[in-house]
Amino acid sequence: MVRCKLCQRNPPNPNGLCNECMDEIGVVEMPPARRRAGPCLKCNGFKFVRVIPREYTVKSHRDMNLAEVAPMTLTQQPVVTERLMREGNTVDAPRVVLGEGMLETYTCMSCGYIEWYCEDPSEIPIGPEYMSELVDYSPDAPYR
Repeated sequence: MVRCKLCQRNPPNPNGLCNECMDEIGVVEMPPARRRAGPCLKCNGFKFVRVIPREYTVKSHRDMNLAEVAPMTLTQQPVVTERLMREGNTVDAPRVVLGEGMLETYTCMSCGYIEWYCEDPSEIPIGPEYMSELVDYSPDAPYR
């Protein structure tokens, strides 16, 4: 029987890892590549390492802190909880697993130059709560 290549206990997904290990170390299925096929912009090399960088942080949990690992994103959703007995909402710090705009990198094997790309840029939320704004440099956009 084939087992997860990390824990050696559970049956794996097609990538060789089980769901428990993927959740524990912040691994997601790789989305389709964003970079067009072509040479490195700096040295014209043709071999790259594609990586989805991960964020490593700690979340407080009563008596102990727990590690939280997730793919690196451009922004995170704040955690907003509606109060049932009082007016207003409770707002907590974002969690890295609630991120939007997952990042991926391509590192040239020849010179080490890194290119960054964002998965689904049109889905990135805009607003001060996300520390993001839309900047439009198209010719017909109004000047600031």
